Amino acid sequence: MPPPLRPIHTDAVYQSGPGKLSLTYWRSRSTADILASLLPGRAEALRVKPDGRVMNGNTRLKVLAERGVDIDQLPREDVP
Repeated sequence: MPPPLRPIHTDAVYQSGPGKLSLTYWRSRSTADILASLLPGRAEALRVKPDGRVMNGNTRLKVLAERGVDIDQLPREDVP
């Protein structure tokens, strides 16, 4: 079993600037679109360190968690 995901961005990142714009964008997308964008092999796949730190996909995971998706069960690409 892989470790639980640990997003590296705090909520403060999403209060203004690029973080807020990204969050607004992903909240406007369907859950299916977000899940598809995170699949291994995709250019912007969910990439995770061995300890569970999320290196790519933080904002999309935040949106999915808000929607009740069990993000720890998502397929991921491991990065060193």
